[in-house]
Amino acid sequence: MVESSFSPQPAPPPAPVAVPAPSQTGDGPTPLRRRLYVAFACLMVSLPGIALFLLIREYRVNIPFLDDWMFVHMFEKESLGTLTVWDYFAVQMEHRMAFVRAVIMVFHQIWPTDWTKQMFFGWFLLVLTQVNVGILIKRTSGKSFLTWWPLLMLAAISLFSPVQYRIVLWAMMFQVACPAFFLSTALVAVTSPWPLWLRWIVGVLAASCATQSFASGILVWLLPLPIVWFGGVIRNPRARHIFGALWLVAFGITMALYFHDLKNEVDPAFAYKQQDGHETLKSDIVGFMKEPGRAIPYVLRFLGGHLGRGTSLSVMQASLYAGAISVALYLAAVVYLFWHWKRQDLRAKLLPWLMFGAYSIGTACLVALGRMWASTSGDNAIAPRYAIHPIPLTVSIIVLTWLMVRDWQKRREHPLPTVNRAMLAMAVVLVCVQAASWVHGQHLMEMWQSSRLRGAVTTRFVKVMPQMDNVVPVNPHYAILADKLGLLDPPLLKDTQLNNFRLAPRLLSSNTAKFKNIEIGVDDDGFYGIAEGYACLASRERVADGVFLTRRIPREGRWEIFHVEQVTGMPLFLGEMFFKDTQFVHLPGQSVTQEVLAGFSGRFRLNQLPPGLHDIMAWAYDSKKKTVFPIAGFFELDTRGSRPKLKRLGTNPAAVHLSKFLEGGKPQEKEEKEKEKE
Repeated sequence: MVESSFSPQPAPPPAPVAVPAPSQTGDGPTPLRRRLYVAFACLMVSLPGIALFLLIREYRVNIPFLDDWMFVHMFEKESLGTLTVWDYFAVQMEHRMAFVRAVIMVFHQIWPTDWTKQMFFGWFLLVLTQVNVGILIKRTSGKSFLTWWPLLMLAAISLFSPVQYRIVLWAMMFQVACPAFFLSTALVAVTSPWPLWLRWIVGVLAASCATQSFASGILVWLLPLPIVWFGGVIRNPRARHIFGALWLVAFGITMALYFHDLKNEVDPAFAYKQQDGHETLKSDIVGFMKEPGRAIPYVLRFLGGHLGRGTSLSVMQASLYAGAISVALYLAAVVYLFWHWKRQDLRAKLLPWLMFGAYSIGTACLVALGRMWASTSGDNAIAPRYAIHPIPLTVSIIVLTWLMVRDWQKRREHPLPTVNRAMLAMAVVLVCVQAASWVHGQHLMEMWQSSRLRGAVTTRFVKVMPQMDNVVPVNPHYAILADKLGLLDPPLLKDTQLNNFRLAPRLLSSNTAKFKNIEIGVDDDGFYGIAEGYACLASRERVADGVFLTRRIPREGRWEIFHVEQVTGMPLFLGEMFFKDTQFVHLPGQSVTQEVLAGFSGRFRLNQLPPGLHDIMAWAYDSKKKTVFPIAGFFELDTRGSRPKLKRLGTNPAAVHLSKFLEGGKPQEKEEKEKEKE
């Protein structure tokens, strides 16, 4: 294949026209004003990416989560020298993840204890996707950056939306950012003026990497082909046929290898709904075809999920409306193209964006095929981990609308200003919707961080307290293995002494944290206690990352943790939203900002305590400061005899000799002897 004979030849340059300099005529922008405008435009298209970077840096948590633990086994094999090439291609559910595993292995070699680097890699993929989008806008519009930078800014607002919090704050989830990046790379390659062999290699590599990232990456093989065949990027018919045929051969070989013996090969704990040996890709194909009344709303909600958050509407409703509007606008572009199909220049402009948006629609259908069966209401279509997939559709609609309006106005003898105003109004509406999504997304990132910090605290205790209850499974086996391999920072705890943490020399305010009560009960396994209270950090920065129930060891003056509990209230930011609106409303507690948003209730076995007289108190843990703060509310628990006895000591720290402990001293011997006599 020779580029000179296969590719469109550039048009001859126009004859030079003498244009007076602005300084001579007084018209047009001066060079300084132009440079300032370029700088302003660059800043505006960069701000969304910068903002998301800062949010990731603020809310990241360095702890594996759910599927992240899956890679610990790979690291163990690598340390033992038993890792094979086939391990990289092992199937998780319906995904072959060789590219993802290779990237994670690189990060493991460079930063073995820093899982947050993978989060920033996901952000980097979004940046590269934005660069590709900018290149495609330039090629399809034929205009300078100063003309189309608002389009790139609108695209960036969508690309970097913090509504994708479960993607950018979950280490291995850069996986789902790969298909859009590799698709945009393939589109840039096939529409470029490069030699055909180079276009083919870059496109095939991009499609292969996308396929080895996420199952929907298979679409990257198909979507560039209409551009190759009908977009005018290869003018010579013979070259076009050879290019397409070789592309299809590579696609066929890849698919044969991909689907050969396709079944889940990882721990069922990391495979969605496959704990019972369920086979991949065979879940609901028949249901999808026979029940369009379920399938169509599912697809629409999937496509509008990233725009449906941040309003007072339910996410199910808002995402359905947003998805329906998006599909309607996309179909309008399809109709416009087919109406003017004979115009090759228009095909060259619109086809790349139609294919970019088609990725979202195709992925929505694939997810519906594989996941619709798992929910009767279809609510899993709006799962936050899917929020990145509809974004190419939104980006494509932004550019398609602008291109179509410009083309339509250009062909009219008298352009209509109303149409341009309508397009501007649509842009304003999109910005308003995205502004609400950004604010809400920032709150969701705050909520996610708080939950992950609590999970990290629980994980640190898996060696010394293996029976802890936790809302999110911590995979103790993998956590212990990761700790053995030196992959956790901080490492797992080796004992339950409170002095593993820094001790704050002051009580938290009872307005933000209080140990309210211990209820004693009995069942077939013996006596148990239920500890109740609420725990926020100072100034309600966030809820406590852990609530440690401790007993004071007599004579030594040390405190030992015998139970770890977690706050299980609603996200703290809801208190700011509904604090006054929930006044005189029936709620599970006396205060929204205390029991409702920061309440904890933990059950522990009294046989965890040795027989004796115990001072009991609770501490609130701040992971960022690695500090525990004492909580007001103290108790004396007598586990001697056949029935335990509880005595409330009030809120004075002196009742449990707390001041001496915080000062680093020990209780006076006289006080200890009196305590033992009691």
